[in-house]
Amino acid sequence: MQIELQLSSSGENLLPFGYQYELASALYRILTARAPALTKELHDGAHRSRIKLFVFSPLNSEPRPEPGKLPDGRGGLKFGTRVWMRFGSIWPELLYQMADALQQQGELCICGRKFKLKSLTMVKTPEFRPEMTYRPFGQAGFLVCPYKQNGKTLYQLPDDSEPGIPSCRELIAGNLRHKLLRLREIRPDVFENILSIGNLTAEAVSQLPIQVEFLPLSETHAYRTRLIRFKGVNVRGFRAPVRITAPEAVHRMIWSTGLGALNSGGWGLMELGRNSTCC
Repeated sequence: MQIELQLSSSGENLLPFGYQYELASALYRILTARAPALTKELHDGAHRSRIKLFVFSPLNSEPRPEPGKLPDGRGGLKFGTRVWMRFGSIWPELLYQMADALQQQGELCICGRKFKLKSLTMVKTPEFRPEMTYRPFGQAGFLVCPYKQNGKTLYQLPDDSEPGIPSCRELIAGNLRHKLLRLREIRPDVFENILSIGNLTAEAVSQLPIQVEFLPLSETHAYRTRLIRFKGVNVRGFRAPVRITAPEAVHRMIWSTGLGALNSGGWGLMELGRNSTCC
C-alpha cells in the first residue's frame, strides 16, 4: 500500500542536499504525536536496527528542484511551490496511523521549513503479474544495495562483479526474502494472506525464485548514481528500471516496502515502469 502527499510552501523552499535524514525525522515526529508507543517500538524497541517494513520517497517538485545556497553558505536544493512524495508499508496499522497523523498535523517541518499538506490520497495498487517492471519513484528516487566486507559497509552497483561478493541482483533478491520473513514476525496474518494468493508455504520463502534484471536508464546510460550523506555516512545509490520475475507475494512487498535496502531512510520506493500498466 502507498499513499501520496501533495504539499505546498509559500516560503523559501531551500533544503540541504542530504535532507533525507531530516525528512525521516519529521515523519517520526508526526507519528509520535499520533501513536507514541508504535513510534518508540519502531525507533528504539524491537525494530531498532532491523528492517522496519516501510518506505518513503524523497521530495519532488514543480518546477523541478534546482541548486541553491542555504543561509549558512552550504549548497542545497530549492524546491518549487508544488511538492509531493509517497509513503508505503505492508503493515496496515503503520500506514493508517501515519496517514491519520499527517492529516491531523497538516504539515511537514523539515530543517525548519514548513510544507503544508494540501491532500493525501491512497495510490491505486496495480494488478500484479509474475513479471513486472518498476522504476524508482519521482525525480530523485534511488536504490541502495549495501554489503559488508572486513567490517565496512560497501555498495554494489548493477554492473559490479567480484568473486566472493554477492551481486546487486543477489542482494535485492535476498533482501526481498528477508522482508517476507520479517513480515511473518510482525504480522503473521498478513504474511499468510499474501502467501496464500500463490499457494505458497512459509517454508518456501527462503528459496523463492526471484529473478532481477536491470534495464537501461536511457540509450546512453545503463544507470545513474548518486552519493548522499545520511547520518554522517556516505550512501551510494543508483537509479535504473528493474524487471522482477517472482510470485505475487514478492511484488506486493516491493510495492509496499520498497526495493533494495535502507527503505526506511528514503531509498527504494518504486512505481510502475514503462512496460507495466496499472489496472
